[in-house]
Amino acid sequence: MEPRQETDDTASRIIVSGHQVDVGEALRGHATEQLDALAQKYFGGAEDITCTFSRTGNGGFGCAIRVHSGRGLYFDGEAEHAVAQAAFSLALERVAKQLRRRKRELREDKPVNPTRDGVL
Repeated sequence: MEPRQETDDTASRIIVSGHQVDVGEALRGHATEQLDALAQKYFGGAEDITCTFSRTGNGGFGCAIRVHSGRGLYFDGEAEHAVAQAAFSLALERVAKQLRRRKRELREDKPVNPTRDGVL
């Protein structure tokens, strides 16, 4: 039963919605799964994640992702594409790049760092 509780907790902190767009269960499940994996990879989780799909003026889809990882840290990513999943993937890449850079920045700030000193 513990894996079920983790899923319920994940669903309560990851919000996938559509602005004048009906987000299907397949897209919602894919987005939730990818966002949860991203949250676990960086900083061991996030306080809350919001993903919003919308229509663009030229017939495509827009996706905006906002990750709140605590202590006033917010990471935003937006993208547009003709396909909703592609827009999501592009926005997710942008957020992942910001998280990766922030994590590297924190790691390189340590006084003794074998990665920074070139030992590894």
